[in-house]
Amino acid sequence: MPPGADGPRPQTPSSTAPAVAPETRRCGMAAALCAGLLIAAAAALFQASPPGHQLESQLLDLFFLLRGPRPAPPDIVIAAIDEPSIQELGLAWPWPRRVHAALLRELTDAGARLAVLDVIFAEPSTPEDDQALEDALRANGRALLASTVDTAEDAAFSRVMLVRPLPRFERAALGTGLAILTPDPDGTVRRFSSVLAGQATLPAAALEALEPGRRVFHKGGLVDHPGPARSVRTVSYTQALDWRASLPPGFLKDKIVLVGRSLAASPVLSVQADAFRTPFSRQSGANVPGVELHAAILAQLLGGRAGTVAPGWAVAGAALTIIPGAALLLRRLRPLPAALASLGGAAGALGASYALFAAKLAWFPALGLSGGILAVEGFLLLEGYARAARERRQMRAAFSRYVSPAVVDMLLARPELLEPGGEEAEVTVLFSDLAGFTSFSERMAPGELMELLSGYFTPMTEVIKANAGTLDKFIGDAVMAFWGAPLPDARHAAHACRAALGMARALEVLNARLEPGGGPRLAARMGLHSGRVVAGNVGSREHVNYTCLGDTVNLASRLESANKQYGTGTLLSGETRAFLGQEFALRRVDAIRVKGRAKPVEIFELLGEGSPPPWAEAYERGLAAYMARDFVEAAGHFQDVLAERPGDGPSRVLLARCQTFMETPPAPEWDGVHAMESK
Repeated sequence: MPPGADGPRPQTPSSTAPAVAPETRRCGMAAALCAGLLIAAAAALFQASPPGHQLESQLLDLFFLLRGPRPAPPDIVIAAIDEPSIQELGLAWPWPRRVHAALLRELTDAGARLAVLDVIFAEPSTPEDDQALEDALRANGRALLASTVDTAEDAAFSRVMLVRPLPRFERAALGTGLAILTPDPDGTVRRFSSVLAGQATLPAAALEALEPGRRVFHKGGLVDHPGPARSVRTVSYTQALDWRASLPPGFLKDKIVLVGRSLAASPVLSVQADAFRTPFSRQSGANVPGVELHAAILAQLLGGRAGTVAPGWAVAGAALTIIPGAALLLRRLRPLPAALASLGGAAGALGASYALFAAKLAWFPALGLSGGILAVEGFLLLEGYARAARERRQMRAAFSRYVSPAVVDMLLARPELLEPGGEEAEVTVLFSDLAGFTSFSERMAPGELMELLSGYFTPMTEVIKANAGTLDKFIGDAVMAFWGAPLPDARHAAHACRAALGMARALEVLNARLEPGGGPRLAARMGLHSGRVVAGNVGSREHVNYTCLGDTVNLASRLESANKQYGTGTLLSGETRAFLGQEFALRRVDAIRVKGRAKPVEIFELLGEGSPPPWAEAYERGLAAYMARDFVEAAGHFQDVLAERPGDGPSRVLLARCQTFMETPPAPEWDGVHAMESK
């Protein structure tokens, strides 16, 4: 009997094999239905998973390529800040604002319908340039400016700040919009939002300016990409500046002109290209400028084509309905018709998805659905061949009736998702930060700054790993690491201190390479604290980070900051000191009370390995006298330390306090603990 056939078998005089019983047929249909439901559930899970979402997105990219480029929006022009403009103007970016003011005046004269500047004017420049831009905005009266969102995160806080144009520019302009695009996890822009962080995006703000009261698609949708880069009509910035000589008559009249960066080979590309992958990047290999994507989104908003994406429940519902139905249908067919029908069904699902996309810009992910139909047919083929082999054995035996349906065990392998969670551990946490980073980073080009930080982080990471540490994260110029997790470490404090000393030595080696070339001299401040934390994977199902959380982490960060007040390089807490033997040279610096923590913290400076230097004893005597309120004696000891070690930060700090207390004694309840005024 061929696999997949349920009908009666023709009998011959020599055959004693029985016909297929109705019970067998019903069991076969039940098995097909169960298989269809299981495959449908797997298909729904596949489509909801990150790998499935990625594959469906790649299918959407293919649909864009099959549809091909669309005609350029006739009423939109991009004035591109591109390489020819940079060369022709001969000015470093960012250009003086008088240049943008000149462009606005020219667009006014050319009769442009709307000017959209995808450039952030959040900081003052020269008074003359700022005044010129404000006057040009006011005279134009039809110009939109860009805003953006700045996000900053570290272990202690998270901040999201709206960065708007200067108020004077915002008052002179017609409005503002967020110049933010939302790429998918693979970096490709496929979707857009009209409102982000409670603010209208740049295309939505432009639509409102062009057609007041027009309904904006608040939930956004698919970007209707017109094609690869330069599919929107584009001219160089300098052509727009000199439109009378460079462009055909009336070229800019009644046009919506978007101004933004469109760089391909400029030296500033790495930090200012503002270009994104799109579905057409797979074919052309070129990214599309952000300003061109804003233009494409604005064009589809004006045309009323938001682009819709089927909700997850609809995709799952289709899989749970169509795939089991296909299983019941295919189970009734013989193998060849069933195979052809399954191929037709899978192709039909993909074809219907493409037709819906091409006609309505509506995206219904169909890869999981079509794959599920093919999987059902694969199951039925296997089940049919197994059943046929068993029936042949029964025919040879010819002793009994076929009494049981075919049984197929299907194991749907599902990878176990890594759930967020953690466990308590005793660790030593280290925070390291570069002193004066903000000041010297402002004097460096972004590319140079990135190179400097990479050159700094590399040896720091090597030292941490060489001393059995766990590198947690980089936060700007800061480094966070810890010892004692994920594997327990009885010497976590000693390993952390040895790493801190190694990082300081590595920094000296780095400075020896930087300073001859005119680079900045780097100095790191480090804070160490030991205690209980919760260590484990923290994050979302798509992205997790192995880290530790708790008050121990916060205090380590506070000790790193305390170095600024005492002029020290590395401070550690009394809790860390308790884990150490005599292998490290330490000096007790002070007792402090940090914000948000009532219990005082004894702090020590890590001086090196071995025994403390002699002057540390004088400091210790001075600190003891200071805590005993004998400020005269304490001042004498601190002066002795400064005589031997000029510029010693802790001695200078406590000497100044002694002099203050000699003039104005502290209150009777003073306990010698210094309250830190800042974090």
